[in-house]
Amino acid sequence: MKRLHLALIMMMLLLVTACSNKEEAEKEAAVSMDRDKNQIISEYRETVKNSKYIIHALGGMDGEASYINSIDCLKKTYEAGYRLFEADISFTSDDVLVLAHSGENNVWSENDWKLRLGQTYPFEGISEDGISPEEESFLKEKGYDIKKHLCSYDTFMSFKIQGKYKATSFRELLDFMEQHTDMYVMVDAGHRSYEDTLKYYRSIVSEASGREQLLDRLIAGGQTTEMVKAAREAYDFPLINLYYDNDEKREEEIYKPEDFINYCLENDITSFSSAKEVYTEEVAAKLENKDIISYIFTVNNKSEAEALRGYGADIIGTDHLWEELEGDK
Repeated sequence: MKRLHLALIMMMLLLVTACSNKEEAEKEAAVSMDRDKNQIISEYRETVKNSKYIIHALGGMDGEASYINSIDCLKKTYEAGYRLFEADISFTSDDVLVLAHSGENNVWSENDWKLRLGQTYPFEGISEDGISPEEESFLKEKGYDIKKHLCSYDTFMSFKIQGKYKATSFRELLDFMEQHTDMYVMVDAGHRSYEDTLKYYRSIVSEASGREQLLDRLIAGGQTTEMVKAAREAYDFPLINLYYDNDEKREEEIYKPEDFINYCLENDITSFSSAKEVYTEEVAAKLENKDIISYIFTVNNKSEAEALRGYGADIIGTDHLWEELEGDK
């Protein structure tokens, strides 16, 4: 009798597990059906076709301020009719994603603090090796990362960026994207190792949990082929961008413009970005390809923008041209 009872319990457990697995499979299938990658890319290309500019760091203000990365600016640039945006996204010391520029592997430089955030640099005169125990204890107590020169999420969110604008979290950017379904955001992750990029994009995916459709309107990727691979390991992003760097920094595998474009085509990369100084007329001719969208940064002069467009640039990255161009998106 006891054996019969145990057998019944085991059968019930197997039945519950089977039902649970079936529900999970059905849920995954439903998500897959909802995500028609070709349709996502087609809608994105239509937005690009109807655009001339991508708004750098969510928009500069008053013809001078740049690298603000604030939702205050995003609201204004979106209301002005723009639908392509670029944002600097990095970690705080407690590993929360916020909109802030960073250097290699998520280091906030002195310029990031003083010029871009517009805040007092808390690490003035302090080196990792030369710091006193008292200074180290004080900074750690306040949530500062001495190695990467970061502050905590709470400290960051208390800032007025450049004295005027709201400090903005990545979650707030996702909230805005959820309410405005026709916009796209290019992720500027800075320069990161494969491991750091994987952690970064996994955090981006985690933040979007329950609303993964927003990830399909992020233009992911990075400055190296390793960053692109890490982004794709974290999530099947349909929109991928690879940076065309200068001659000193470009990888051997993609050193020649022809090799770079072939790599993009072979790896389903939808766009590349480059600095205006690198995108010369000669280079532009070699990078020209109807299947790869080109983003050229950062231009704040209309004549220069038109010249680059004449070379073949599809979209121009700008801080300020949106402020002076009426009806020219």
